[in-house]
Amino acid sequence: MARFFVFEPDMEEASARHILIPIHDFSLGGTERIAFRLAGEWVRRGRRVTILAGANDGPMRPQVPAGVGIEVLAEPVPRSTFSRLRLGAAMAGPAKALAPDAVFLIGNFHFAVAKALKQAMPAVPIVGKVSNPLVPAALGTGAVARALAGWWSGGVDRLVAMSPGLRDELAQLVPAKGTLAIPDPFLDDDVTVTARSGQPRKPLSLLFVGRLEPQKNPLLALATAARLRDLGEPFTLTMIGGGAMEPRVRKEIARLGLSEHVSLQGHVANPAPFFREADMLLMTSRYEGVPAVIGEALVAGMPFVATPCTAWLEGLVASDASLGTLVAAHDANELAEAVLHRAKQPFPTADSIEQAIGGHRLSAAAEVYLEVFDTLAREQRLT
Repeated sequence: MARFFVFEPDMEEASARHILIPIHDFSLGGTERIAFRLAGEWVRRGRRVTILAGANDGPMRPQVPAGVGIEVLAEPVPRSTFSRLRLGAAMAGPAKALAPDAVFLIGNFHFAVAKALKQAMPAVPIVGKVSNPLVPAALGTGAVARALAGWWSGGVDRLVAMSPGLRDELAQLVPAKGTLAIPDPFLDDDVTVTARSGQPRKPLSLLFVGRLEPQKNPLLALATAARLRDLGEPFTLTMIGGGAMEPRVRKEIARLGLSEHVSLQGHVANPAPFFREADMLLMTSRYEGVPAVIGEALVAGMPFVATPCTAWLEGLVASDASLGTLVAAHDANELAEAVLHRAKQPFPTADSIEQAIGGHRLSAAAEVYLEVFDTLAREQRLT
């Protein structure tokens, strides 16, 4: 059957041909990795993409795909405790000069620049990905929480939740019409799931992947390791990632006498070999959105044990308990017991993994984002 397309006369002019991605710097982070991969896919689809960085710090600049433009502020704004409060004003002029058709904020951390960018470019739509809860869960969804969520996301025209369940949570805090769900694309299209046979071996090989910062709660991972040792379980824990807490983590390893069990690897450019070798992923985060590291572990055939840090993981485990275990509290004893129980279970099958995370592949998400950018750009053009 023939297919017919109707083109509006100004569609090409009004669509988002140039997408701007403001970032603070090139520090390590899952949101940055995924944003760079999206940027590369948008370039492959014929769009111009520019990254505007507040500073050149951090090791991730080489991971920016070919074809993606990079601009760094002439007067850099290095990352510090309150640097985000200055970043938006510093970026407003350079961003306007770049004349983007749409702006993509890669996560909550960068929402602080939205108001200044919107003031400088009122006709340019701003789309922001909600990478973590907008407000602390302890605040609930009452008037105070809604006011705080509205203030923090001010200037953002559309908020993107990384799964339908997370969008339902988001819609309790902000008007639903300003939200949508796009599965976070932590998988490339050509990545295949590697299934494993049997169950984890002994000594158990645990893997922790994340920045050594309070959100990831690495000290809880160490407390869990100490509990496993006290229970007589033979194991190793490999920790990948660096951060401000590294000195404290090293002191805690020494204090708990875990030097024979725990190894710190720092930043690893290609962690794939560690995923292949480990038996289980240990996630101790205080809060998350859609943690890409879970997807990376599952693709390697590895199950997880995690804290109750995101509704996305709750849905994943509810749909198929073979994928991993979610404990009820941020507690080392519960985590250790969960690790021991999970170690006795068979590895998840390739079909189970694909069914759970197959919707998080890159090309589909990249296309939906472009549709959102184009729609908003046309709407702005018509107003």
